[in-house]
Amino acid sequence: DEVAASAHWLFTPRPTYRMIGGRFGGGSAVTFRYYFRDAPDSSAVTLKILETDGDVIRTFTPKSKGQKLAVEAGMNAFRWNMRYEDAETFPGLIMWAGTTSGPRAVPGVYQARLIVGDDSTTVPFEIKKDPRSSATIADLQAQFDFLLEIRDKLSETHRAIKKIRDVRSQVKAITSRLGDYEGADEIRAAAKALNEKLTAVEEALYQTKNQSRQDPLNFPIRLNNKLAALASTASIGDYRPTRQALAVKQELTAAIDAELAKLRTILETDLPAFNELVREKAIPAVIVKPDETPVMN
Repeated sequence: DEVAASAHWLFTPRPTYRMIGGRFGGGSAVTFRYYFRDAPDSSAVTLKILETDGDVIRTFTPKSKGQKLAVEAGMNAFRWNMRYEDAETFPGLIMWAGTTSGPRAVPGVYQARLIVGDDSTTVPFEIKKDPRSSATIADLQAQFDFLLEIRDKLSETHRAIKKIRDVRSQVKAITSRLGDYEGADEIRAAAKALNEKLTAVEEALYQTKNQSRQDPLNFPIRLNNKLAALASTASIGDYRPTRQALAVKQELTAAIDAELAKLRTILETDLPAFNELVREKAIPAVIVKPDETPVMN
C-alpha cells in the first residue's frame, strides 16, 4: 500500500554475488528495481551509485551514453555491471587487446540513490564475493587499486592526445590563411617545428596509423595500448596483481610520464614562443584575400 501510494519508489536490491562470466569480461550485475506511479519528466530523473561514504561511483540518466535509465510509468529495472567509470577516450581510438573499462567494485556495502526532481530515495545494497574464489578481500582491493590507477593514467594520456590535436588544429587554422602575408614564411617554419614536436609525443603515446580494428596487426601498438592491454590481463579472474604486472605498470607509467613532461614543456615554452611570433608579425584575425583578376578573351 505504501508503494502504491507513492509517486516513486526505489526497492532495496538483493545481495548480488560478484561473478565473472563470458570470455569478453561479462558477469553478474546488480539489478535496481524502481516504480513510478506516473511517467516522470525524464530530464529530472537520475540514478546514482555511491560508495558507503557517499562518494559517487556512477551516474545514470535517461540520456546517458550507452546504458540509458528507463523511466516508464509502473515498474522499471536497471542493471549495473559493478564497474566504475571507464577511462576517458577520444574520437577514433583503436586499440588491440586493451580495455578502457573501469574496474569492478570490491565486494562490500554500497548505496543507490534515485533522484526525481527535488526528491530522492537512498537504499543500501551489498556486493558479495564469489564463494568459489580463493581470493581475499585484500586481494580484490589490490586488484581494484591497480586497475583504477591504470584507468586514471589512460585518461590522463588520452586527454593529452586530445590537447595535442586541438593545439595542432588551431596552429593549422592560423597557417592556412597566411597566404603571402608579410612574415608568413617565418610563422610557417615555426608552426612546422611546433607540430613536429607535438606529433612526436602523440605518436609515442598512440599508434596514429590505426584506422581500422585490424590495423594494430600491421603497426606496433604504443604506450597507451600497452598499458590498456596490461589492464585487460590483470582484470582476468579474482587475483591481486603479480610482481611482473606491477613491474610492467611501473615501466609503462614512467615512459608515459616522460612523454607528458615533454608535452608540458612544449605547451609552456614552444607554444608561447609561437604565439608571440604571431603577435610580433601582427597577423590579422581575419585576412581577406584580394579578388582574382578575370581573364579577358
